[in-house]
Amino acid sequence: MQRLALALGRAAAWLFVAAAAVTVWEVGSRYLFGAPTTWAHATTAALCAVGFALGGAYAFARNEHIRITVLIDRVPPGLRTALEVLALGLGAVYLAGLGYAAWNQAEEALWRFQNGAWTPELTPGPPNWPLPAIVRAGLAAGTLLFLVLVVLRLASLARRR
Repeated sequence: MQRLALALGRAAAWLFVAAAAVTVWEVGSRYLFGAPTTWAHATTAALCAVGFALGGAYAFARNEHIRITVLIDRVPPGLRTALEVLALGLGAVYLAGLGYAAWNQAEEALWRFQNGAWTPELTPGPPNWPLPAIVRAGLAAGTLLFLVLVVLRLASLARRR
């Protein structure tokens, strides 16, 4: 599962490159040609949102996530392990709740049909891309992947004890 998180994280990094390219395009269109786009802001926000959603699991898989270690570094190893288990347990509860909510929103945004045709949630203006549905699906996928990694690390700590 860690390999999947790392591969998705590396791929998600390119979403930020694409977001930067869209931003450059928008600035050029607006200020050089006087023709601002209607799609650049929504597209950039969607690309960055999916990138961040997948980036959490990537950072956790690399053990490079943000941690406040001022207390944990000053306690004996046995207590440190207990605090690690507590932190991972609380993280798992949080991610399970977030994943549940994200899954419900993604399901509502993606699985929409009218007159037999698939109609995912679209952006409110032109070009009517399914960006909201993609963002919700990306958040659900990133959260569930992060949750699986946390549970696997908890299981690893339990086996070590």
